[in-house]
Amino acid sequence: MAGGNTTSGRFRIADLILDTGQRRVWRGGSELELPKLSFDLLRALVEASPNSLSTDALMEQVWVGTVVSPATIAKRVELLRQSLGDDSDNPRYVALVRGHGYRLIPDVHGDTAETGRRGWRAALLPAVAVLAVAAVAFLYIPEPQPAPPERSIAVLPFVSLSTDPDDEVFADGLTEELSLALARSGDLRVIGRTSSFYYKGRNEDLRVIGETLGVATLLEGSVRRSEDEIRVIVQLVNAADGFQIWAETYDKEFSDVLEIQRDIASSVVTSLQAGSGDNMPGLPVSTSPEAYALYLKAVSLSPYSVGEHLDEAQRLIEQVVELDPDFAPGWNRLAAIHGRRMFWRDPTYPLSREDGIRLVMDAIDRAMSLDPESGEVYASLGGMAWVFEGDAEKAAPLIERAIMLDPWNLDVIAFGAEFAKFIGRIDEALVLEQLLVDRDPLCMQCRRRLGYTYLYLGRFDDAEREFRTLHAWDERAYLRELGLVSLFQGRPEEALDFYERIDAVGGRHHVAVQGRAMALSDLGREEEAETAFAELIELQGESYPLAVVQAYAYVGRTEDAFDWLDASLPREGIELATDYLTPLYSSLHDDPRWNQIIESIGRSPEQVARIQFELNTVLNRP
Repeated sequence: MAGGNTTSGRFRIADLILDTGQRRVWRGGSELELPKLSFDLLRALVEASPNSLSTDALMEQVWVGTVVSPATIAKRVELLRQSLGDDSDNPRYVALVRGHGYRLIPDVHGDTAETGRRGWRAALLPAVAVLAVAAVAFLYIPEPQPAPPERSIAVLPFVSLSTDPDDEVFADGLTEELSLALARSGDLRVIGRTSSFYYKGRNEDLRVIGETLGVATLLEGSVRRSEDEIRVIVQLVNAADGFQIWAETYDKEFSDVLEIQRDIASSVVTSLQAGSGDNMPGLPVSTSPEAYALYLKAVSLSPYSVGEHLDEAQRLIEQVVELDPDFAPGWNRLAAIHGRRMFWRDPTYPLSREDGIRLVMDAIDRAMSLDPESGEVYASLGGMAWVFEGDAEKAAPLIERAIMLDPWNLDVIAFGAEFAKFIGRIDEALVLEQLLVDRDPLCMQCRRRLGYTYLYLGRFDDAEREFRTLHAWDERAYLRELGLVSLFQGRPEEALDFYERIDAVGGRHHVAVQGRAMALSDLGREEEAETAFAELIELQGESYPLAVVQAYAYVGRTEDAFDWLDASLPREGIELATDYLTPLYSSLHDDPRWNQIIESIGRSPEQVARIQFELNTVLNRP
């Protein structure tokens, strides 16, 4: 491209592959025909990414030596969009930066000369209309990525070869328990449930899975149950080349399922030289094979932060503790299920709050007497103190001990991260949330929480990276978050575009109005901003007045912000206590009234300092 950056190579832009040397563009296995000027325009935007290019810069780089008008550039952008199948009203590839020029929306990743080790990925990744989670996770994690740790593994969901749907649930539970057992075994990095279960039912190339999840090995298997017999076939695979490291077939009585699980975990640990496979820690012990089978099903139906199927999981776990009353994990799970149903106000939950709390505490006491070193028991105790007693000082040492006893359990880590953020220990929350994303890279909720933590810390570039990754997974979502980081990075035009797109995709209108009020004020369009503020008050003044407080605080109208805050505090104190760290409130921090308010909700620096919650020694484990 005459006059421009002459860098050549291969690049990925969302689901596109651009080869600047051959001047070719593909989507999946199909080549797109781009006219010369359209190709040069795309290349210029790629080379400028993640920055935008002004219309003057585009003239200089694409129309070298030719005088053209901004209208010509706009027409060429429209032609490029047509070639890419893009929509100017809801663009996926090229965005208008009002008053400036254009920029690429997706991140750009180089693939240049790595045709040997990585070049095969382009042929293996299927073309899809909307980016798949795994592909996006790969695309939006910065390259080049380091080689995965040698002792790292993902346990892919075991395939049930039976026709009974209950056997599929059993296979899922076996997968989860194996993952946790391996994580507890020693020096192994084990990928979390969300990322592993993304691949359930998908026929993906194992090498692509390994690179996406950042692991050196994969464990996959199948389960076939027939009356009282069970066959489990497993293989351990080298993710780099897809070759088998180890494989085994178990044909046993169904009553031997726990022995099978122990043998698999032991063989994997020994094969990866991650310690001794003897005396595997972390495997539950049940004297009743029937109880353990029901327990595995209940585990599958009650993952952390999920409210569906808890009634069925409760029914199963009640049978577990009846069949084997000395099985501590059963009592742990029973307490957790009841606690979650009460917390989410499950309308089908049959017990009163008092009876439910009594049942949970009885289950915790029973689990504690059977296994006093269980991290899950302490997490449940901490949860009861925090959520149902409202006593964060009492909860803190319990949750801290839960993490210390079971730092391999990602549910415990996630719970600890939420608590750390709640009590204002944002640095501790960051460490825990970074660990979660590292161990469970396709967990959208984990990335969302991490993005907000970066936002609270003022690390806006890091926050933007996480929210852009999430937005690529779901192009209708995370527009508010991208608008916020654009505002804090001094890009109000871009922020306004994000907020306007919320309405375009049918999102929450009041969120779009709040964002427009802030962005328009930053742009000096005061009359339009006032109209937006008036609409925001009409929409949210009664139902969620903190939205009005945040908007006024952001634009520096502190008196208006405090007026609304004073009026809303009796009703919104709990809500404020969960998001007081947001930089939207920054303009209020130097006012004595702010200190009085956060003290009234238990979040003053002195109050937070009294809560003992230290993780320095906890997270130095593998």
